[in-house]
Amino acid sequence: MAVFETSVILDCSVERVFAFMISPANHEKLSPPDVGLKFVNPPAQVELGSQFEFKMQAWGSVQTARHEVIQFDSPNLYIERAIRSPMKSYLHEHRFEIDGNGKTVMTDRIEFLPPGGILGLLVTESKILDSLEDGFYFRHQQLKNLLKGTD
Repeated sequence: MAVFETSVILDCSVERVFAFMISPANHEKLSPPDVGLKFVNPPAQVELGSQFEFKMQAWGSVQTARHEVIQFDSPNLYIERAIRSPMKSYLHEHRFEIDGNGKTVMTDRIEFLPPGGILGLLVTESKILDSLEDGFYFRHQQLKNLLKGTD
């Protein structure tokens, strides 16, 4: 199983970052425009057991996925797993901690298995890792701008 992990330091409280991140509508603001992330009838906020469906542009076509929140510990952690996805397996851990300077460290850890079949020949582990790297770079810049001075 492949693993991608990245962190960002944000100058606001853990509670503020967590509240922002459990809103699917906010994730659309964090996604690069060319991805076209759109949620289909999402909950206002996710919680344990929440399921949400979304569409995004990836690998030359619109992909649909459905995730479920399988662990929820406010304001420290939530974990979602794909229950329908082009990937064989996808688990996304969102962790929120305070650093020694009182800032929030948000860490995303994703474990995945690339798709199988013909799609898997085109969408390799390295392509997925590159895509995640690019997407999270954009996401971190957006987070810093959107959450700056919100406490």
